[in-house]
Amino acid sequence: MNPKLEAIRRRIENEHTLINQRLSWLVSSQAFLLSAFAISLNAPKEFAGGGYLEANHLLVRVIPFGAIACIGLLWLTLWGAIWSLGILRREANNVCGDEDLPVLNHAAIRWLGLAAPVFIPAIFLALWIVLLIYPH
Repeated sequence: MNPKLEAIRRRIENEHTLINQRLSWLVSSQAFLLSAFAISLNAPKEFAGGGYLEANHLLVRVIPFGAIACIGLLWLTLWGAIWSLGILRREANNVCGDEDLPVLNHAAIRWLGLAAPVFIPAIFLALWIVLLIYPH
């Protein structure tokens, strides 16, 4: 066994775990913010007085911007992990001997596996932009 290759494999597994965690954070944060947005849009009429109306209008305007900020931050961390995977795979290719199992998959398979971390943030971003543009 090639100890350098095994260390690289462990780091690749760690990056995949980080991608999974970050994608879970993204989906969880967006579910929470979409729920808050929907609740704000459907606030009961009893809350129209006492300053609640202004707070409700502020929430409806601000929540999409907070959601977009979360998407941007988490998307950056996802791209960082994807970048790191590319570096690790190149390093694995350099240290892989004839007797070692290859770490690399075909490029198309790798990109299919990364479709969710790349496109789910884009979908949420498009959703929030539509909600910002659409008149309430």
